Amino acid sequence: MWAKLAPIQRICLLVFTLTVILDLGRGVARYKSVLGFTGQRLIDTTEYDARVHVTIAQRILNGQGFTLPLGIGGPPEVQPAFLKAPGYPYLLAALFRFTGISYSFFPIQCVFGGLLSVLVVLISMEVFGDPLAALVAGLGAALNPILINSAAQLYNENIYFFMFFLVLWLYLRWWSAPSAQTALLCGLAAGLTALMRELMLGPFAALTLLALVRMWPKSKLTALTSAAWLSAGLLLPILPWTIRNYMEAGVVVPISTISGYTIGAGNNACVAVNWNVAFYGDAPCSALDQQRYALLAEWHKEPRVVFNDRAYRDLGLAYIRGHVGEYLKLCFRRAWTIFDPWHPAQGLDHRKKTVMLLYFLAFVAPGLIGAAWLPSRGVPSKAWPLYVALIASYAPLAVIFVSHDHRYAIGIHLILAMFAGVWMAYLFRGTKRVSS
Repeated sequence: MWAKLAPIQRICLLVFTLTVILDLGRGVARYKSVLGFTGQRLIDTTEYDARVHVTIAQRILNGQGFTLPLGIGGPPEVQPAFLKAPGYPYLLAALFRFTGISYSFFPIQCVFGGLLSVLVVLISMEVFGDPLAALVAGLGAALNPILINSAAQLYNENIYFFMFFLVLWLYLRWWSAPSAQTALLCGLAAGLTALMRELMLGPFAALTLLALVRMWPKSKLTALTSAAWLSAGLLLPILPWTIRNYMEAGVVVPISTISGYTIGAGNNACVAVNWNVAFYGDAPCSALDQQRYALLAEWHKEPRVVFNDRAYRDLGLAYIRGHVGEYLKLCFRRAWTIFDPWHPAQGLDHRKKTVMLLYFLAFVAPGLIGAAWLPSRGVPSKAWPLYVALIASYAPLAVIFVSHDHRYAIGIHLILAMFAGVWMAYLFRGTKRVSS
């Protein structure tokens, strides 16, 4: 059977199998003592965002809706769970309705990780037409330490980035043969991805603008129509959720309230330190909290979680306007923190640091070289969406907020793995030209 498969099919099967084995192996090795936990016992083992995700899913199952007990400067109270995008909690709730609250999510997230690796292979092959480059890109997805580590946890990285690259693959399908149906489907996938994590909105907006620019010289009407179909697809799943939020809480929350928090947490006096210190925005900031509580006391409006986010946003923007020099320094620090293999706040042991360093040396650094080198050989037409998605994924992290654990940067890593693949294939073969 293996001999009958085409080379690209073999590569897809290889990276899918490798990804699932690594994800399952790492998860079982780390969590073997708790894999049998169910219900509240499982919830009690979680922390941080994972605990929030599973708690929301539990409340959905219990008929309490998309809510969460929150304590913001006062006693806990039940509020709409607007601090999280709805996609992942509802997906968990749908799964747990059949399996109960258990580690049933673990093998499913491993499969999504495998499918993500396959998509990276297919996109690389679509853009560069080189099986060796596609293999390197697929290995970059299969061996990504953050994805391997997150598969067994209640985090949405494996699912979200599968959907992210599904959008990119559909966009390339539209790029090859523009049609209203493909544009609408691509936009719909982007809308569903944004409901999983709002980070999708920036890259998709940039890709929509690229579609407009690409087609404008040929036909202004076609360009506007294509952008309209892409945008319409994006709005189709988001608008019902936005309307639902307004009907439930009387406020406009398109997806979630995380954006204001990131602006405030990422831009304040507490994080404004030396140029050579890695950016870290998750530490408590008492000065910011005091200002935020003062604003919340003045507003006297509900739901409090929404105005808490707006307080973060207003305070962050006020800091940026009043401290332009410090803000530019923060942007610089975030820009290089994204490419720091490990962060002091992670507390990684020597073995984990070695793994992260090797991954960055094998895929991220060569990807940066490849992305800079490719224009000298002639950029294939289909590589432009990769450049745009790469820049649009990088820019928000540099100018607003970047996570110390690289969870937000996985898309950047995987796109760079594609550029690493084409550059390594060129070096291996001594090729004079990449596919166009």
